[in-house]
This record gives sequence, structure tokens and C-alpha cells, in this order.
Amino acid sequence: MRAFTTWSAFLRRAGPALVLLPALGAAALAEPREVRVGFYVTSISDIDLADGSFRIAVDAWFIDPAARFDAERDLEVVARTATVTTLDRERTPDGAGYVFARIEAQVDQRFNLGDFPFDRQTLALHLEASESTARIVFAPDAAGTRVSDFVSLQSWNITGVDVTTDVRTYDTGFGYDEPGESYAMATLSVEMERLRSPVLIDDFIGFTFALLIAAMTFLVPPKELGVRVGMATGSLFAAVFNLYRLGDTVGFRAEFGMVDNLSFLVFGAITTTLVISLVAHRLSTTRGIEQANRVDNRLGLAAILVFSVLVTLVVRSATD
Repeated sequence: MRAFTTWSAFLRRAGPALVLLPALGAAALAEPREVRVGFYVTSISDIDLADGSFRIAVDAWFIDPAARFDAERDLEVVARTATVTTLDRERTPDGAGYVFARIEAQVDQRFNLGDFPFDRQTLALHLEASESTARIVFAPDAAGTRVSDFVSLQSWNITGVDVTTDVRTYDTGFGYDEPGESYAMATLSVEMERLRSPVLIDDFIGFTFALLIAAMTFLVPPKELGVRVGMATGSLFAAVFNLYRLGDTVGFRAEFGMVDNLSFLVFGAITTTLVISLVAHRLSTTRGIEQANRVDNRLGLAAILVFSVLVTLVVRSATD
């Protein structure tokens, strides 16, 4: 009876404090830790347009005011394959936890090839916190994010680098949580532009020769239809070979870009050359050589000018 009386007195005195404890604990849990994230890019390689992927290696740092962040445990790399290796852990002068890690990954990338080979690309590496935004949020260290001077890409020029943070919400609970859980995301973006002149000569030499052969067809008299058809066939083979070569380089793409425009113009020029040759040859047998030569010269010159202007406009629109 005395024990019961003592316990009742304790509850009367401590009751208000005990009621506040759950509220205080919930308030503490509701405040997420803001982890500062930065990157130093040490390698970019295997940029594969047809496969839609690239490889990247970065040194990343994470500053957690609660000093509880573990890169290998609390980080998810959005990539085909990735490794995260912690290289250093220590305390900052203000008591926060500093984690320095190496991240190597092969990343899926959707390349925009509408302006190929004058395209600009942004390679993106996404990192997600393994805990929800109720516990961890990311803050970018854009001032410290850099690309190493030793990173050199064949046929590409790196023009900028940035780090941003966001929140990603999933419409699945992964068989455990309720759908709609949100997770912090940090994104490293590396901007690049393709070096122009060498790629243009190498990738479009077949189209160039196809247009030249089609234009030279008009130097052959209209009555020599067999020679003209043979030249047009040669230009057709050059254009088809170039088109398949580009397909191997960039893969199949749904977007209608500069390569598709040039392909239509080149095949259109070859077809126009054949049609003009047939018309001129027909005239040579019905109205005489002089009439056929006059029509052939005028139509040929008009076709050369029209297709030259169209090709120039397509190339200029891609380079602007």
C-alpha cells in the first residue's frame, strides 16, 4: 500500500513532464539532418552514344552536422554498376562529421543527338539518400565542385560542372513502406560540347562524296544515260554506307535530327539527279540534243543551288 501511494505521488508530480516527452522526441525526429555534398571529377570515359552510357569516377565529400552519415551505408548511386569506397572520416572544427569517398560508376544516359555532330551533352550522376527526407536532406557544395585538370575527353570539350539537390518521390513502398515516400537526391552535372571540325569531316565524308558525284553527273551529256545512272548508283552507295556508319556510331534514335535531315537531302539530291537525267534523255530523242542540253543545264543548276542552300541551312540550324 505504501509503494502504491509513493508511485501515485510520483505520477502526480512528474505527469506533465512525461506527457511532453513523446512530443519532444517527435519534434527531434521531424527535423532532418542537412548533409552538404560536393564532388571532384577525376575521370570520364567510355561515352557510348549507341549504348546510352558512360563511366565516371569522382571524389565526393559529405558533411553531416550530426556526424552519423556513412557513404557506404546511407547512399544509393543511380547507375548500372557502382562502387562506393570511404577513404577518410574525421571531425570538422565545428564538430560536424566529414566523410570523403570515391565513387566509380557506369551510368545510363539519354543523349540528345538532334544536333549531332554539333551536339552538346550534359552527363548526370544521381545519388540518393537511403533514408527518407524525414531524416536526411542534401545541400549542394557548388563552390567546391570541380573537374580535375587531368580529365581529357577525345572529341569533347568540358564547358561546365554543377551540383544540385532535389527530392525524389516514389509511387511504390518497395514492399515495406507506404507509397509516396520521398528521398533526398544530389545530382552532379557535367556539361560538354563536341569538337566540331574533325568529327564533321570523318562522319559525313560519304554524304559529301555522294553530293559531289550527283553534281558531277550534269557534266555528262544527257544522251549518255548509262553513265549518268552509274554515277548516281555510286553516289547512292556512298550515302548508304555513310548512313549505316552513323547508325553504328549513335544507334537508333527516335528524334528527327540533323543526320536525318541530311540523309533526306542527300537521297533527295540523288533521286532528283536521276529524274532530270531521264527527262533530258527523253528530250534528246524527241526534240533534239540542243533542247535536251538546255533543259538539263537549267534544271541541273537549279537542283545544285537548291540542295546546297538546304544543306547549308540544316548545318547552320544545328550549330546555332
